[in-house]
Order: sequence, then C-alpha cells, then structure tokens
Amino acid sequence: MNKLSEDEVKLFYKLMHALLYYANKKFNTIKNISTKEDFFKRDIQETVPLRDKIYKNPQVFDDFAKDNPENFNKGELDIILSWKKFKQGEFFLVKHAKEYSVFYNEKEKKAYGVLGISDSFEDMFGSHDPILMGIVLLPFKERITYEGIFMPYNIHFGGGIRKSMNLEVGEAIQKYGIISSLNSAPEEKSNSDEEMMRFYMATENSIDRYWKEINKLKAKSNELEAVYHQELARHSARAIKKNLKTAGIKGYFAVLGESVVASATSNKKLDDNLVDVVPKDKIGWLYRFKI
Repeated sequence: MNKLSEDEVKLFYKLMHALLYYANKKFNTIKNISTKEDFFKRDIQETVPLRDKIYKNPQVFDDFAKDNPENFNKGELDIILSWKKFKQGEFFLVKHAKEYSVFYNEKEKKAYGVLGISDSFEDMFGSHDPILMGIVLLPFKERITYEGIFMPYNIHFGGGIRKSMNLEVGEAIQKYGIISSLNSAPEEKSNSDEEMMRFYMATENSIDRYWKEINKLKAKSNELEAVYHQELARHSARAIKKNLKTAGIKGYFAVLGESVVASATSNKKLDDNLVDVVPKDKIGWLYRFKI
C-alpha cells in the first residue's frame, strides 16, 4: 500500500492539526483566530507561512510535547517529536512502487520512499514523471509520509534530462537503497566491484556516463574484464535473439562481442562446441541464451 491506512490518516491529521493550532497560538501567524473552529475554516494555503515558521523553529515540537495541550499519549507525542527529523526542500517525484512513491533529492543525491496520506501520489499524478515539487517529508512511525501539502512546479523535462535523472536516481539507489525511514541516518551500501560493473554497464546511457569508472574497474582484474565483456555481449544479444526468433530458429547460443560464436540443440552440446571455437581465456566473456 503506497498510502496510509484509514486509521493512520485519522491519527496523522489529529496530530498535525493539533500541532498547527498550537503553533499558531505561539507565533500568531494567522491573525484573528479565537477557536479551533475558526482556525480550520481558513483555506489550507493560509497555513503555509505557519508551516514554514514551524520548520524554521523546530523547538516547537519539543514545546508541544512538553505542554501536551491535547493530553496525547506517549505514542502520539513520540510521533510529533519524530517530526524534528523532517526533510524540507525540492524533490523530484520519479516513480511509483507498490510500497511507496520514490522521491529524489538532487542536493543530497538520495532517493526516498514516500507514502501518500489519504491519496497515493500515483493516484494524484499518475505516471507522468518526473515532477519537481517543494515538499516536507515527515517520519510516521517507521515509514515516511509528508506534511499534508506540497507545491508542484509547472516544469516540463525533455527526454535528455529524464535519462540523466534516471541514471542519477539509479546511482543513488545503488549506493543507499530507497530510504524508507527518517528515524536513522542512511548508510552507504557496500557494493562489490562486480556489482558496480554490472550497474555501470546496465544500459547504453549508463555506459556512456560511467565510461571512466568502467575502464578503471576493467583494469583491476581478469574477472572484472570478463564481466565487462559479458555485459557488452548481453546488449548485443537482445537484437540477435529478436532476429533469430523472428526467423523461427531455436536452440542454445553463445555471444561474444556482437557475434554468435557457437550454437547447439542443448546446453551440453553448446559447452562442447565452445571448447573447439573459443580460446579458454575468453570463455568467461560469453553471454549465453536460449530460444
């Protein structure tokens, strides 16, 4: 589920509304408010300066918990206190997953998995991505949601920018994963050289972008050089496989570079054929597939 449950929605707004009302009494940002009813009759856009005031003065979270004007229980106060770990800024909504929508912060170079509140971001925006918006991400228990409003910018991104961003997001996910909690600092993943080589070689665009890194890895060992050639052959194999299937050809095939170097009617026979045609030190360079 990429949004909060009904019970969680009720809890979220209960806490957020209490905090906003408390903060307005403290800062007097929205004038001429005497009751909660008066406060919540105002248009939500009128609360934007108040919300900004809160995030510029995060001591208000502690003050609320100390005063506890609504007699909240410890669990409810803990959620409000956790909001001190908010993330405010410009984020790109880049894609949707089953568990959350993925937001990318270009300054941090990190991707976050964010739940909608009563509506998912997928329901609100569909698959039209990326979308740049100003938004505040908040912890909610062990997940991430947002503070209730956001400001999308009316900016269209061309194909080149989208490709570049996809690579940036992929690199962020490769390093940190998709961050799904704000309660602890994300740790950089320990990726092996082989994992990084396969990541850099994933697409033609990524090969162009990471060519220097690819060459550095390739020079480190024969094993990494073999992975490099396997990935090149894998890219070539897509078109080769399509053409063979169109021609009605079936069997087991091995590709080296851009060429099929051996084929057979079984995997065992393919192994036997390869011994005769491919040098032993190049066997690890092959990409194999079956039709």
